[in-house]
Amino acid sequence: MDFLVLVIVALLVGASVAIYGRLFRGVYLSHGGKVSGDQFTRLDVYFVFVIVFYIIWMSFQTATAARPLSTRQVDTGLLIIGVLIQWSVILLPILISFALRNMRATALFGLDTLRFRKVVLMGIGLLLAALPVIALSSVIVSSIFHFSPQRDSQEIVRVFENAASPSQKIPIIVLAVVLAPMIEEFVFRGFVYGVLKRHFGAFSSLLFTGVLFAVVHLHPPSLIPLFLLACALTIAYEFSGSLLVPMTMHAFFNGLTLVGVFFARS
Repeated sequence: MDFLVLVIVALLVGASVAIYGRLFRGVYLSHGGKVSGDQFTRLDVYFVFVIVFYIIWMSFQTATAARPLSTRQVDTGLLIIGVLIQWSVILLPILISFALRNMRATALFGLDTLRFRKVVLMGIGLLLAALPVIALSSVIVSSIFHFSPQRDSQEIVRVFENAASPSQKIPIIVLAVVLAPMIEEFVFRGFVYGVLKRHFGAFSSLLFTGVLFAVVHLHPPSLIPLFLLACALTIAYEFSGSLLVPMTMHAFFNGLTLVGVFFARS
């Protein structure tokens, strides 16, 4: 049975590597990416540096802030409001900048290029193709550094796990499945990656945004899996030309994580 499991895992990981290897070659080696940052100027580069500094500062402030004695004591409603306030400091200046320059986010990020059904199918398919490699990297990291999925999970996951009522769980679900994918993909993939690609090249921007996405979550056991997820999201964005595809992938990934936590506890 163990041998059969190993064969299945090897086949899934091999298929995952093959699919994303082909997408990577098409986007970054054959210059077949569909993301264009031609409208971004040098001023946007300085704006990105400020955003990166703020995101890192915000993440470390959150990590070092005083915590309640137990994750059961967290007011998830206030948590979601706090997150929205923090991200609004980034989103509002970007949107105002777009408005002043007559730049339409819909056209800039390809939000109107694909039908809803195709976005969902492509997002789910590309996420499923990436999951074997992401999951394997998580298992390897946990084995090497002896991380425990229960003890060393992200704080937001522990809050969801320990939430005693649906009224406590629902804000976490909304944050993880709706707000975080929309906001983070808009900032990381849409703006930061688009600006950096325009001025520093596609491949270096892929690596930088991947590292940034992983680091700001401040969760050592997830650094490599989150980096791989971020790279898959960026490749999916380049391949599809629509930011809605990585948003969908991100939403389903977070949703699967919460479902896994729910059933693990049950």
